[in-house]
Amino acid sequence: MLGTLIRKELLGNLLTLRLGVALLFTVGLAVLTTVIGSIDYSRSVERYESELRDRQTSLEEVTVYRNVQPRILVPPLPLSIFSRGLVQTSGQSVWIDIDYVPLASWPVGSFDNRLMNVLTQIDFTTVVAILLSFLAIVLGFDAICGERERGTLSLVLTNPVARGKIVAAKLIGGIISLWVPFTIAFIICLLIAMANPNWIATGEDWLRLGLLFVLCCLFLAQIFAFSLMVSALAQDASTALIICLFSWLVGGVGYISFLPSVSRFGVDEPAADIWRNQNRELWDHLGDQMAEWGTRHPSPGDAYIKTVDRDGVGRFGHPRGYAWLEKRHAFEMDKRLERADSAYEVQWANWGALAREAYLVDDWSILSPFTNFQVLCYTLANTSLDDTFYLGDLGRDYRDTYISYLRSKGALTGRRWFTDDAPDQEPLIPDPASVTTDMLAPDSPFMLARMAWAEEQLRLAASDDNRRLDLSDMPKFDSKWRRTLGESLVQMTTGLVILILTTGLALLVAMQRFQRYDPR
Repeated sequence: MLGTLIRKELLGNLLTLRLGVALLFTVGLAVLTTVIGSIDYSRSVERYESELRDRQTSLEEVTVYRNVQPRILVPPLPLSIFSRGLVQTSGQSVWIDIDYVPLASWPVGSFDNRLMNVLTQIDFTTVVAILLSFLAIVLGFDAICGERERGTLSLVLTNPVARGKIVAAKLIGGIISLWVPFTIAFIICLLIAMANPNWIATGEDWLRLGLLFVLCCLFLAQIFAFSLMVSALAQDASTALIICLFSWLVGGVGYISFLPSVSRFGVDEPAADIWRNQNRELWDHLGDQMAEWGTRHPSPGDAYIKTVDRDGVGRFGHPRGYAWLEKRHAFEMDKRLERADSAYEVQWANWGALAREAYLVDDWSILSPFTNFQVLCYTLANTSLDDTFYLGDLGRDYRDTYISYLRSKGALTGRRWFTDDAPDQEPLIPDPASVTTDMLAPDSPFMLARMAWAEEQLRLAASDDNRRLDLSDMPKFDSKWRRTLGESLVQMTTGLVILILTTGLALLVAMQRFQRYDPR
């Protein structure tokens, strides 16, 4: 008997015009967002590969440690085509620098602040959250009260069938009816992604895609169970429709727009100027420290420290000048590292407030099925806010490893930080003691002759491979740059529990109400 009832519900839904129209809109919008996501993904892969090649080329040609500047680069995530989140379809990068302690990752080729750009991306999961959830409302709002108004419910109850089976049949039939357009759209969108030659999914990615499919199915079941509950509680179909549409607007579109705005009142957000002023003060303090050191350790003179600077490399300095520059450099590196740590603290004091606002949005998203669903999708796809900070944490760990590597090479105290001159390199000013101030003028015959000599030396140095640094032992970034599936599921636990419990609660209320339902 249950199978007959499910078949009745399926035929009643599948043969209606509203499901056909919904199927067209669902497939159309899902395909459109996936095509756009696929195009963006390919462009991101190209940018990522270009950055990777440029980075490798620069490391092969670098001759001083100041120009090494390693950078963590990770490719775009395959599931970002379906669920963009904050990461979107872009590859991610983390800058590693002496003067900067990274906070989070950033899209390759972008430096926009994305900490408050939450729940706004149009993607496949957004189509499910908005369009298919609306279809779930349309199919379920009159499943019980509508049949009573049409007089068919009395006929059904004349049969020797338990009322619980009737509710179960309506639930199963309605959910399967929703899964039909969703499954068609999902398969087509998956084929679009697979047709992209740049889209390469690992075994774990396929498992995540399967779980994304299941998550979407659970969400649609949740919304349909809610509309079925309202249909059992309402006196007539028009009242049920108003309640369902109001809940859909408030809990869906309204909550998505309202929650980020309200979260600003939950955090004391400092003005950005405070951080900028503090950062400027740290740089000024570093300048004062260097000026004080220069007072205590006066320069041997301009003629001794005169160099030719090209692309961050100083050349042809006098040995005595280099000795002074090495001492200055050793002192400066310690102070720059201290300044970077302080700058991280003041920056996080500002950005941390924005991050807490964004985290509040994610935490309170469980109050709405729509926002809860999208946050779960972003977590599953590794495109959430937490994923950007996860990579930033790995970047800080790698920065510490890189600085230890520089110390082991003597780069933070030696002159190879700023010059690749050999110890016996002829200086630009061979005899500084005999040079006058007028002779050091750029347009003096002496300096013109010496610069001509320097240009010839630079031309010869361009083909000297011995000047290049041997970075074969530089530590590689080999950390697992995204959370494992197990870690993602742990973060999703609360949202999944809420999703399952609310679905069960709605079904329980509908069944309890229907046991006492008057079909007349």
